[in-house]
Amino acid sequence: MAKAKKAKTGKASPTRRARKVTNKAAAPKPARPGGTHVDFGVHGLGKIMAAVHNAGLGDELNAHLEDSGQFVKVSRKSLTAIKNFVKKKPELSDLAETISDCDCPPDDPGCVYIPG
Repeated sequence: MAKAKKAKTGKASPTRRARKVTNKAAAPKPARPGGTHVDFGVHGLGKIMAAVHNAGLGDELNAHLEDSGQFVKVSRKSLTAIKNFVKKKPELSDLAETISDCDCPPDDPGCVYIPG
């Protein structure tokens, strides 16, 4: 006697559906957009640096960041606004001069030269 084949209904059995759900849940998380860089506000960075300076921990932070490539990317518009602000304030005249006439090497993280 021949066995009769069961007709396929197009639906997966509950066991098979559960197995598919488990496989989907185990998938790794996708990488975050932006990779290794993030956008960070100038005001936020300023607050952090002021707090570190006020706590007397500037040298310790520099030592901690020594091998991290201590440069940040800032939009030219923001950098120009900072430069113009510094130029207009008499109490920042020394900084304004340094910003305009710095002769630091290009890889110096302490350089404050702002081109343009």
